[in-house]
Amino acid sequence: MIPIYNILRMCKKILLSLFLLLGALVLKAQDFKVVADASIPSDAAQVLVQRFTQMLSAGGLNVSEEGADAVRLIPTVTSRMEVSDSQVALTIDLKAVAGEVSEVFPIKGVGENEADAWLRAAKTILPRSKAAQSFVEKLK
Repeated sequence: MIPIYNILRMCKKILLSLFLLLGALVLKAQDFKVVADASIPSDAAQVLVQRFTQMLSAGGLNVSEEGADAVRLIPTVTSRMEVSDSQVALTIDLKAVAGEVSEVFPIKGVGENEADAWLRAAKTILPRSKAAQSFVEKLK
């Protein structure tokens, strides 16, 4: 006959193993990389990549240069206006796509030229916004 304390010790080891296995599965996250479309001016693209990297990291997702899944940032300029002789206003629908998951981030920017307007629009992306949180939740 097996003493009761041996049975309890064995159950304790089994439970500990199960918790460790469950923890490893929960902590195992996909690696993502953020890729801006070539049509986005380089300064704005750098800001967008930085903002989306912050967004994904804050949501508990791994971001790396070698990520297996790409989050592609695809812009659609919905409106371009010359506000004055020296000001350009852009309204952009920035679509973030990762596999079957996508979210559109409407952004606006006004600047001295189109590149400056892009940069100002890119800076309006907030990594902790509701749209950002929604996108990250869809990725999980």
